[in-house]
Amino acid sequence: NDPDEPANLYCLNAAISACEKGGAWFEALQLYESIRSAQNTKNAVMPNFITVSSLLIALEKANQLELAESIYTDAIRDGVVSPWKRRHDNDGKLRIMMDLHQFSAPMAKIAIRSYMDSLLSPRRKVYGKGDAVFIVGKGKRSEERPVLMPTILRLFREEFRIDVTVDKNNTGRVRLSKESIERFIKQKKWNA
Repeated sequence: NDPDEPANLYCLNAAISACEKGGAWFEALQLYESIRSAQNTKNAVMPNFITVSSLLIALEKANQLELAESIYTDAIRDGVVSPWKRRHDNDGKLRIMMDLHQFSAPMAKIAIRSYMDSLLSPRRKVYGKGDAVFIVGKGKRSEERPVLMPTILRLFREEFRIDVTVDKNNTGRVRLSKESIERFIKQKKWNA
């Protein structure tokens, strides 16, 4: 409570995480906003990946999806989150892929939703000309069983009604075919 003693990022992240675990999404958001509003002050603390991830988990649990997507977009713009990485594909060539295997399941879902929304934007940024590849990992560091793979497969099938495939050459990757992307865009534009 000493105004001359700034809170450190570790403490703020712990507080946001505690809010998330306690279902206090609004308080978590208030803490995050106070961090962001103090960025240009002396002893400012900058939010990091953990800050954003904890907040997005809290917002998803509270079904505040639009707010979560807005925070995710800001985090990308500010360079706190960077899902697009250059990786070698099955043919050995470097390509841009969305690397989600460090993301929490809620953050990964928000990243996928953001990507799918971007496909419908007239100013969309295209990453490659072929399939979209999402790196989700094989679940080796999950406590009990893989989390991201089933979450992402379910999201594509249930929310977007798109079949994606697990890459047969790398089972830690999910592929969305170029044809499926084109069908999705055509269907959404037709329904608009």
